[in-house]
Formats: sequence, C-alpha cells, structure tokens
Amino acid sequence: MARRVKEEKYIMPDLEHRFEAPFRQIHMDFHTHGLIQGVGTQFDPEEFAATLEKAHVNSVTCFARCHHGWMYYDSKLFPERVHPHLANRNLLKEQIEACHRHGIRVPVYTSVQWDMETVREHPEWRVITADGRLAGTPPYEPGFYRHLCYNTPYRDWFKSHVREVLETLPVDGMFYDIVVPRDCSCSYCKGEMERRGLDPSDEDVRLAFARESMKNFVEDISQFTWAIRPGISIYYNSAGTGIHFRDHVSSLSHIEFDALPSTDPEGYMNFPLMARYHRNTGLDCVGQTGKFHRWWGDFHSYKNQAALEYDCFQLLAQGCKVMIGDQLPPSGKIDAEVYRLVITRQDRCTTR
Repeated sequence: MARRVKEEKYIMPDLEHRFEAPFRQIHMDFHTHGLIQGVGTQFDPEEFAATLEKAHVNSVTCFARCHHGWMYYDSKLFPERVHPHLANRNLLKEQIEACHRHGIRVPVYTSVQWDMETVREHPEWRVITADGRLAGTPPYEPGFYRHLCYNTPYRDWFKSHVREVLETLPVDGMFYDIVVPRDCSCSYCKGEMERRGLDPSDEDVRLAFARESMKNFVEDISQFTWAIRPGISIYYNSAGTGIHFRDHVSSLSHIEFDALPSTDPEGYMNFPLMARYHRNTGLDCVGQTGKFHRWWGDFHSYKNQAALEYDCFQLLAQGCKVMIGDQLPPSGKIDAEVYRLVITRQDRCTTR
C-alpha cells in the first residue's frame, strides 16, 4: 500500500507588498587575499557607477566581507579585519553612495560559513565531523572552504558585524552567502542534541538537527536584519533552494539562482527544475550566470556572445530576472570591457 505523503502547510507571501527584484543586476565578487597589495588604489566612484549606469544596470551587489574574512568598509568594531592593504577604507561606502547618485540600488554581500580569518582566530567555532575532524579544506591545502558552525558563539560575532553594516552604511539589501545545513558534532551541536534527549551518534538525527538549525539561523538573522532596517531585501545563498526551502521562505524577500557557471554542466541541468519549483512561491526570482569564460574569479576571461546570450535567454524563459556575475579586480578599477558585453548581450534579451 502506498504511503500517504503528509500535506505540506505553506502560506503564500503577501503578493501586494512583496519585493520586486530589479530586472538587470550584477553580482560584483571581491574575494581578495590578504597578501594582495594596493587594494582599491585605482577605484574611482564616479567611473564605477557611471560604467554600470551606461550598461543599464539597476542593481549591483557589493562586498562588506569576503571568504578570506576581510572587510571592505571602515569597521570600528573589527578594525583588525579590514583588508590589510585596503587603500581606501571607505571603499564600500563610496560604491554605495556613487551608485545611489546614478539610481542604482546596492545590496551588500557578506559570507556566513566561510571566513578564513575567523577560522584562524576561533577554530573552536568550526564544524566537527562525526569522526572528530575539522570539516572542510585541510590546513595545508589552498582554499577557504573551512566551515563555521552558526550554533557556536560565532553567531553573536556575526550579528555584531551585520549590525555595524546595517547601522553605518546605506545598504539596500543583504546577501548572506554559504548557508548550508552541516552535519556537525561540535560541542555546541552535540550538547544541544543531548539536552533534547536525542542521540547525536545517529546520522539521521544529526542531519535533521542540521536542517532545523539552518531554519533557526535564517529566521533569526532575517528578524534581526529587518528589526534594524525594515523592508530591505534579504537572500541566503545555498539555503534558498532545495527540498527544505519552504521551511524558511517567509525569511526571504526574493530568490536568486546561482545556477549557470560556465564549466559546470550540472547548473544547466538543475536550474530549469529549481526555477519551475521556486517561482510558484510568489517570490520574485533572479537567475545568475557569469561573465567568465571558465570559472568564477577568472578575471581576464570573457564569455562569448553566444554563450552569454544563451544564459540570459535561459533565465528569461524560466520567468527570472537577469543577473550577471563579475569580479572587481583588486585594484578596484571596474573593467569597462565587461560592461560593453553586458550592454550588447543583456540588451538583446531585454530592454527593461
């Protein structure tokens, strides 16, 4: 006999007051290693904003803090975390103010579970695997994929960072990156499971607890964010899609699909399926591709016309707004060639 599937309770968002995502967006990565010098020395706020306006961009996501753990604003709470070679400590503030003068909104990016400096300072806040290892990239291998657990005191540190951004910068939204349910056996997760009478040695128990923890974190941070800046846009990358998405849909203002990287055919397979499912929530959907020929952060490569047009048409065909991923060079000088491509490629897809 077939098992009856429990009916899912889901309340549609208030469509009359929902956030309407801009149609032509840029995601401006700025993951910049601490050994790189001269960061932001060639940044010109007027050139930055005017280049975006000429390409008819109406929203650009800029960086408060990257995966390396460095900040790109004049932090008073964490002055030691401002990039050590940042020439202009008001880089993010000037990006926002210049864009606002040109009618461009600026949501702000910060990393959640990947932060090399926080990992170095607080290894006790890391995700622990079931066999007692630190989760993520081994100590002597390159990369910043070392996972932080938001059930540790890291959450309080993170909230202090977010509060400073929200209270000192005129942001239009928050993009919280890398929010994923982690199978964690750190003392905080293990202790909470035991306090509830759960068996943390059971993998199914740990995974269910991980999903619940992510839902709790997303709801907590959204309430915290909106209490300080009511009505700004909020999205959690990686947490915003998947089978447990509807658990926390009320904590999102919209949906973004980071789904069409150039060298990962899986993105092209997953995106249409995800888009068909998630656009039924009533939230605005934004699809993202990249300007890169090969992979994210491949600064001097440019996706060819046919490939970029194909990606933009894919996004539109699934009812999504269009976002193109770029990465600002460490010098801070915006790449005019990228936005020449954005003009010619996006304009063929939409004139809005």
